[in-house]
Amino acid sequence: MKNVIIAGSGSQARYAIDILKENPDFNIIAAVDLEAGHMVGADLNGVCVKWHISELDAHVSKQVPCCVIAHGDAKLKQKISDDLSGRGFNFISAISRLAYVARSAKIGLGCIVNPNVTIMPNANIKDHVIIHSGCVIEHDAFIDEYANIAPGVSFGGNVSVGKRAYIYTGAAIIPKITIGNDCIVGAGAVVTKSVGAGEKVAGVPARSISQISES
Repeated sequence: MKNVIIAGSGSQARYAIDILKENPDFNIIAAVDLEAGHMVGADLNGVCVKWHISELDAHVSKQVPCCVIAHGDAKLKQKISDDLSGRGFNFISAISRLAYVARSAKIGLGCIVNPNVTIMPNANIKDHVIIHSGCVIEHDAFIDEYANIAPGVSFGGNVSVGKRAYIYTGAAIIPKITIGNDCIVGAGAVVTKSVGAGEKVAGVPARSISQISES
């Protein structure tokens, strides 16, 4: 049995907790607050938020457990990932038993795949991606690191999604479309043309509504 820490204390953490509790191979020993520390001491679906992220070294020193980073902010998630990797943490993915994952599909480390997700043949999901409930990821799709795919999103075949992209609820993307790094696709959008890096699109069909500024 592998001991697991959930890095996060919000809705994404609750998803990961429920999924990992389905699997007897994992033992969740704690959740960790990644933000201001106000959640320390709280009960999160039966798992105690024991520490703030800054306290990990003081409490986890002898045997570094596995970890799932469960947070919706892609830039923060990437920062925490780099930090924990440097401390020697290993990442696991939380994949619901109620998701369908084709045998030829690939899912990286640190991902969260929720119930009623369908991932079709030869799809390639990179590290630390969140795929919410009811999504359909068709054949040969590519989703790069730290992307967040909200509930009910549908990809046609050969769709490519860049790093840290956020595809909001119910969006549909036709086959062979490329979504660039750091893009935002609005809820319910129908994407019929490729989207450049840092672009925000919405509507039916989806049109550019702004360029996301660097922070």
